[in-house]
Amino acid sequence: MQKRGLEKYPVNGSGFDYTKTATFVGGYAKEADAMRREILNTPNTEEIYADKITGKKYYISADMPLAAVPADLCSGDAVLFERGGLWRVGWQEKFKVPEGVTFGAYGKGDKPKFYGSVRNWVEAPWEKAGEHLYKTVVTGGNPGIIVFDEKAALGVKKWALEDVKTNYDFYYAPDETMYLYYEGDLTADFDSIEIGQRGKIVQLSNGSTLDNVCLRYTGSHAVTAGDQLADVTVTNCEIGYIGGSQQFKQVRFGNGVELQLGSIRSKVSHNWVYQCYDAGITFQSWNTGRETNYHGVEFSDNLIEFCDYGIEYFTTGIDCEGGSYSDYRNIHITGNVIRFSGYEWSFLQRPDKWMNSHIRGGQWAWVPDTEDFVIAHNVFDCSRANIIFWWWHDPEREKPYIHPEPHAGLTVRDNTYYQAKMPDRRCLTFHVNKPIYADDEAGVRAALTHFDSAPTAVTWIDELCRE
Repeated sequence: MQKRGLEKYPVNGSGFDYTKTATFVGGYAKEADAMRREILNTPNTEEIYADKITGKKYYISADMPLAAVPADLCSGDAVLFERGGLWRVGWQEKFKVPEGVTFGAYGKGDKPKFYGSVRNWVEAPWEKAGEHLYKTVVTGGNPGIIVFDEKAALGVKKWALEDVKTNYDFYYAPDETMYLYYEGDLTADFDSIEIGQRGKIVQLSNGSTLDNVCLRYTGSHAVTAGDQLADVTVTNCEIGYIGGSQQFKQVRFGNGVELQLGSIRSKVSHNWVYQCYDAGITFQSWNTGRETNYHGVEFSDNLIEFCDYGIEYFTTGIDCEGGSYSDYRNIHITGNVIRFSGYEWSFLQRPDKWMNSHIRGGQWAWVPDTEDFVIAHNVFDCSRANIIFWWWHDPEREKPYIHPEPHAGLTVRDNTYYQAKMPDRRCLTFHVNKPIYADDEAGVRAALTHFDSAPTAVTWIDELCRE
């Protein structure tokens, strides 16, 4: 018989109630459901990438360990994992796709699963540390996310033990003891408890391809690409419940797919990404003193749901003495469906709730050297705080100056928007140097003209979910 802990306590200490998100409909529900089914049931990797797989093929059955993956893979080789299998990668960051190699799926059934959670923590030796307080040892990377029964990320990270006071609050002590508050019988009430620790599940290399896998439960990022990589591809994957581990101070990790410090001819397409602490998909440059180029980047036909940001473009790179040069050419964000941004598990825990958005652009640097940056033919379905959060700080002006003019080289057109009244009445768009609010369809249309002057459709949703 299925255990019923989530029925007893569906709300965490921040106020997040996972049962409400299950009732969300929005404006694009049927189409999103069909898109999700299509992504979950794509053909096997050999069929999709026959032209890329020119070398040896290695089949890893569900009863084989990850150590069975050969160490001497060559460009053109493929490592294919059996559908229905589950491999626990852990926080050690060991799962790397070598240069020119394809990792994917074979067989029948669900996509092969790779979990950042090292075990089902229901089976861990939990001890009572006080009334309603449990503790266990979690070795290694600091925990960022706790998921109960594979569907409710209810853990609320606290920064001191004395703040662990409400259901699902947790604290990670310097001696690697994790404390968790729960008013019921923890191990009796749940079938599974997955803990995502700081670490990545997959690391990409030049020319590598990741296809048809399921990645869940890590405290940092699900997929990350190294600096200035070329020809990386991520397709047909399911990526969910990502992030929340400490980066520094109270800033926390959490991206589904991250390209970092430049990428050439990269493609992230036809993936279902959901429940990420930070961005579903992001490409970033930082002021490291090194040149950063993004040329020929495609984010297309992805279904991104319940992330704080749907797609993020983040730059601190600047073109000035002592800084680094960044440019962005042929960036195409097209055909994506981004839904319910900010309604995920992390929003109420974040220190920067006001930046939540379907699309987040810019940051601390004004980067004028940009060409053919296109955001078109996407569907944006109900954000909690912003549809668009798009700004830049100019390093040559006294901060906090934000450029009011549209980004050079940026084209936004032919997108479809659905929006409901925001529960916290936050800004609908943050563009042209000011927040713009809206409480009805006319307000949404007026706000969007500052970013997208030619939308395909704009629709007001009277009720997002049953309250």
